[in-house]
Amino acid sequence: MLLNKERCAKCRSERSVRNCPRLRGKLIGWKCCNGLRIDLRCPESCPYAASFDASKVSPFPAFRADSNTEFGQAARRFIDLWCYQPQPELEGNTPAEKAAGDSTALLAWLSKFQYPANFPVAYLMEKLGFEHERPEEPETPETVALGFFDAIIAHNWEQTRAFSQNELDDPELIKRYQHLLSTIPELARTKSCDILHAGAADDGVSAIVVLELNRKLVWTVLLSSSTGSWRIKQNLNGSPQLYYAQNQLFREIAEALGNGNDQLAWDLIKQSLPKYPDCADLYYYRALYWQLAKNKDRMREDFLNSWALDNNFFEAGFALATLYLSEKELLPAQAALRQLQVLRPEDLNVRNNLAACAAGLGNTEAAIGLWREILNTDPNYEPARKNLERYPKN
Repeated sequence: MLLNKERCAKCRSERSVRNCPRLRGKLIGWKCCNGLRIDLRCPESCPYAASFDASKVSPFPAFRADSNTEFGQAARRFIDLWCYQPQPELEGNTPAEKAAGDSTALLAWLSKFQYPANFPVAYLMEKLGFEHERPEEPETPETVALGFFDAIIAHNWEQTRAFSQNELDDPELIKRYQHLLSTIPELARTKSCDILHAGAADDGVSAIVVLELNRKLVWTVLLSSSTGSWRIKQNLNGSPQLYYAQNQLFREIAEALGNGNDQLAWDLIKQSLPKYPDCADLYYYRALYWQLAKNKDRMREDFLNSWALDNNFFEAGFALATLYLSEKELLPAQAALRQLQVLRPEDLNVRNNLAACAAGLGNTEAAIGLWREILNTDPNYEPARKNLERYPKN
C-alpha cells in the first residue's frame, strides 16, 4: 500500500494507505481514517476499528496505528469528542461538566486507569482544565525524522548533521556531509513531508520511518539508537524494500570489483546511487572503482564522501588515511588516524601508521616508542618490526 499512488477517496489529498469499509472498500488515508473511526461506528471486521479491552473498564479505546504520529492524532481527536459526551460512569455528566463541578472526583476516577506510554495524557489534562506539568516530548524515530525534514525544507543544511549518527569533530567531514545532503535532488526540492508508516525492529535499536515527500514521493529513513538516542543512519529513495535489497547489491559490486570487472561495478553503482543517495558503502565502492581506474583524485574524493556520510565507517577512514600517507601528506594522514583511533583505540594498523607519520614529521623518538609499544602488544606484528629496523637502535 505504501507504493500506491492513489489519493484518499475522502479528501482527495493525502496518500491512501488502507481500505475503508465505511467507504464501500475505497482507499483512504490515515488522517481521514482517524476522522471517521473516532465515532466508534466502524465495523468490527475492520482491523483499524477502535476497540476496547475485554473488561471495558477504560473509557478510552485502543487505536491500531501504523505510526506513533497516527496514534497520537487519533487519541487526541477522540479526547476532543469524549470530553463533551455524557458518560454513564459520571452519572450522565460529560467529563467537561464533571471537571467544572467536581474536578477532584474526576481526577480520582481517571487515575484508576492505566494508559499506554504514548497516550497523550497531558493533552487530556489540558482539555479538562487541570493544571499539570507539561512533560518534555520524548525523542522517537518519528520526531527525529520530522526534525531532519524540517531542516531540509528550510534549507538549513548545517542543521541536518545533528540528526545523523555522525559525531566526529572534523570541519571538512561536517561541511562535506552538508554538501552531499544538499545535492540530493529529491531533498533539495522537498517542500512538505507526511509520515505514512513507522516501526521499530525487534532488536530495539533499529527503526524505520516512511514518509511521503511533496505529496508524491515515498521516502524511507533508517534510524538507530545504538549510541543512546535515535539518529538517522541512512535515507532510501523509495520503500523499505530497498533496505532488504542492498546487501545483495553490495555483494554484486564487491564481486565485480574483485574480478576486475570495472564496467559492471560502475554500472551497478551508477544505477544504485539515486535509490541510496547517502549510502557510504556505495561511495566507498566507487572509490575502489577509481582505484582500478588509477584516478587518485576521484578516489580520494569518494573515500572522503564515504567517511563524511558515515563517521563510523572505519574502512573508509583508514583507506583515506593510507592514501594521504602514501602521498606524503603527513598532517592530514595524522589527523585522520587520530580520529580513527577514537573508533578503535587498540587497532595496531592505526598505531603503526601514526608512528610512520611521526617519523615522517621528524619525531623519530616518538615513532620508535610507538613501534616498540606495538611489539610489546603483539611480538609478531611484522610492519612495526620492519619499521624499527630502518632506524638505529638506541
